[in-house]
Amino acid sequence: MYFLANDGFLDYATAFLNSFRRFNPDLPLCLIPFADDTGALRALQSSHGFSVLDDREVLHACDTVGAAIRGTPRGHFRKLAMWEGPFEEFAYFDSDTVVLHSADFVFDLLADYGFLTAHGNDPTTRRFVWNDSIETTGRLTEEQFGFAGATGFVASRKECLPLADVVRRLPEVRDLLPHMCPGLNDQPMLNYLMVTSGYRYASLSALADAGAEGLAVEWWGGDPVGAVEDGRVVSPDGHPPLFVHWSGTLKQAAAPLVNRALWETYRAGAAPGSPAAAGTDAVTGAAADNASPTGSGAGAVTCTFEDGTTQGWSCRVGSARVTVSDACAHSGTHSLLCSSRTEPWEGPRLALPAPPTPGAAYAFRLWARLAPGEAPADLKLTMERHHTGGTCYDTVVPDTRVAADHWTELGGTYTLTHEATRLVVYAESLHGTVPFHLDDFTMTVSGPAPASAGHTSPYGLTSETDGELIGTVLLNAAAYRDGQRDGGGGKRPLRVLEWGSGRSTLAFPQLLADAGVPCHWTSLEHHRGHLDTELPPLLAARPGVSVRYMDGEPATGHDEAAGTDGVPYTPGTDGVRIDVVCWDRGPLHPHFGVSHYADRAADLDDYVAYPMTAAGAAEAPGPYDVILINGRKRRRCLLTALRLLGERTAVLLHDAGRPYYHCALEAYPAGRFLGDALWIGGKDQDLLTDLAFSPAPTPRSCP
Repeated sequence: MYFLANDGFLDYATAFLNSFRRFNPDLPLCLIPFADDTGALRALQSSHGFSVLDDREVLHACDTVGAAIRGTPRGHFRKLAMWEGPFEEFAYFDSDTVVLHSADFVFDLLADYGFLTAHGNDPTTRRFVWNDSIETTGRLTEEQFGFAGATGFVASRKECLPLADVVRRLPEVRDLLPHMCPGLNDQPMLNYLMVTSGYRYASLSALADAGAEGLAVEWWGGDPVGAVEDGRVVSPDGHPPLFVHWSGTLKQAAAPLVNRALWETYRAGAAPGSPAAAGTDAVTGAAADNASPTGSGAGAVTCTFEDGTTQGWSCRVGSARVTVSDACAHSGTHSLLCSSRTEPWEGPRLALPAPPTPGAAYAFRLWARLAPGEAPADLKLTMERHHTGGTCYDTVVPDTRVAADHWTELGGTYTLTHEATRLVVYAESLHGTVPFHLDDFTMTVSGPAPASAGHTSPYGLTSETDGELIGTVLLNAAAYRDGQRDGGGGKRPLRVLEWGSGRSTLAFPQLLADAGVPCHWTSLEHHRGHLDTELPPLLAARPGVSVRYMDGEPATGHDEAAGTDGVPYTPGTDGVRIDVVCWDRGPLHPHFGVSHYADRAADLDDYVAYPMTAAGAAEAPGPYDVILINGRKRRRCLLTALRLLGERTAVLLHDAGRPYYHCALEAYPAGRFLGDALWIGGKDQDLLTDLAFSPAPTPRSCP
């Protein structure tokens, strides 16, 4: 089971959790974060027995889908993550519900249907999905647009709607936006994808109307539910409530407007008669263990797959499938099978169960075997390390030859030496896409205890370690100006070029301002949706800022002449000037699976080459002191930066651990890796070392 929430919805989520666990004490439950503020919700994990889907790659892809449909990311679209989560079959509940019935029966229905919603096939509620104009498009049959399922509850199977398929079909969805209800977020899109998927679909309400006796259904929170006894609702018509749903305008920030007494029964604490109220664990027994690895100590994990479940293993984003197989086993009768692979990196993965701490040492052991009839191939075990600056990939077990006629042990150790927010271990192949089995996986952990989650960096997607290193380079570069002066006799501003706008666009100039360093910061951004979502209030509050849109709109900023007639405007009183130049090329994720390969061909020529144009050169006469590359097309930006090198220019690349950037690094006369995910390059190795590792000047001491 999945639910979607964040701390801003804590009261509703608490009522949902208490009610769900009363009637479903053993069903595995997983939180999909609606937003990043989930610290208070996570504090309920042990008492209410749920896991958290923390896959940043998947959540970011959901945000990208939301931005493509609604213009900006919307947390509602993160429910798409359920098709990439740990459960092969599942149901999803909105968290503005109280659950009043066991949900086990849903899995019996999924034997016949690919998708189930709670409510649908109701002409009076079709307007919450489709405008009447959908009938004239010819894109959907009357049966399809008449389904109009309410997606506050969805049950499905993992193979029915992979996230890669959603991304691939976005152009179809966008074509139908004029015919979709404009006030809803994910519901119209999900309806289109469900009814055109090729899988059977139905609603609980329609099945009940068709004669499914005693079937539990959704009750709308806007209708009085009647008598409530011991936290239960008495149903007069033979169809008990699976859940009561306060959708639409029926809720306030703190409590529902209608049927408040029922909701408050569950919000106040453990419901009468619940396992928690009786002083027992909310989740007990083997059923809870079926969907997750078993532990034998702090952080230890063992997976044998003998219970017939994947025990928390899932497939990386792509078309591959991860299932339990009885075709062969290293011990017992079952193993994990990864099949239908289309890329070497597609393979089974397991999110490690506790927030990691630098210094922790992990020991892994598992057995691998290729599917029958496959020629020998090399498999490896890789650690996917998520940190506040992005994602890095570290080898745990190097390429090891595996065959189809016997089991091969893969064993290795991994010591976490850098900051990390999440660790995911996965198996992949060096080349090819052979199907393979895994079995008898064990992991043990030694070293520091797991740290608490939720820490964020003031530098946005750059880790604190790397942010501090960038700050050191900037301050030392300012000291290396040797007292150069501008035309008016003042200190010559530090010239910085940045590809990829974000929090860094404000954080680093502020660091320079605090140190008394005048600065001209030019930031280039390819995605207007990102810029307009993240930065406008912060940029507007700062003097000395201009924003120039390169798609026909006038510049904005504190000086109307800036960027329009060549007249330079005055920096802020702290000596900092920030020019943001933005194109509208949309979100691009060229390395996010096969469905994004077309992003590599996106036209970002103007964005990459802008510093070489007359307009770009006019903004920063003379060489740049520091160039920061943290956006799209980083290899091409590296090569453009190479043409901009002065004798003392430092080029900083973020996420430098990604191998596909390294061919461009080789073109530089000097360079080195440093920090969590940085590389620094330029003309002189000694200078780069001084910039990165010499003590930074103290505030107000830079010449």
